[in-house]
Amino acid sequence: MHFSKNIILTIFILMNTSLLQASPQTDRDTVLKLGMEMSNMRNMLEAFILIGAKIKYKNPTKKLKEGIVHYENMIDTIQSDYPNDKIIQQSIMTSRKAWSIVKGAMQLALQNEPLEKLKKGAIFIHGNIRTVIKEMAHMKNHIFKVSSIQDKEALNASIEIAASARRLSAHYMMDLWHLDDATIEKHWKKGMKIYGDSMDTLQTSAYMKNPRFATLFRSVKKLHHYFERMWEKPKIFSILIDKKANIAYEQAKEMTQIILNSK
Repeated sequence: MHFSKNIILTIFILMNTSLLQASPQTDRDTVLKLGMEMSNMRNMLEAFILIGAKIKYKNPTKKLKEGIVHYENMIDTIQSDYPNDKIIQQSIMTSRKAWSIVKGAMQLALQNEPLEKLKKGAIFIHGNIRTVIKEMAHMKNHIFKVSSIQDKEALNASIEIAASARRLSAHYMMDLWHLDDATIEKHWKKGMKIYGDSMDTLQTSAYMKNPRFATLFRSVKKLHHYFERMWEKPKIFSILIDKKANIAYEQAKEMTQIILNSK
């Protein structure tokens, strides 16, 4: 049997494309894992601060330990799920390099180090954790680009609200702990903008016709106003900011599930 060069070339391209592409279900699961892990990374930073400030609300030591394991398991899973995707593999390589440094600093909170060393550690983590988060966002956006996932804008918006809520709580605690980091307010404002822009995307989506989705949206919008007011007021140590952030996180996760289940 003889094949033309064009047919052979087409088969070769199709074979290589299939090697690079995961299943739609895997893509969807990976996007969710990355989005939630972006939230988890900020949650670990907040746990570090709570340990340093000697606040034992919700056992921050346990939360930090579990967060470290959770991230490492996730990155291992994605690496094995996309063995032939050069963009993801490069991003994972960059992530692992940055993470090894961040993890070492995070573990200071588990070693009864003095307060000033922990404060310097928190500043270091804040400055270096962004590389880890940036690479997760890069992988998420890459999968959105090459996959067949539908309603990518709405899905990404709900994921970003969840991540932004945790970002805001962590940055509030950093400012409250009086860390010598001039970028805290800048990153707080960035988190508020991403949260707000994501709400704008969802507000004009067809999902607002879903009564449960609309109820969840109104709640996360109200919480956005709450975070705005909290930043403007004199800051006090309070577990309320963490509680509100967790509510926004869980509600955004539920909105994400509504979007996915509609397909």
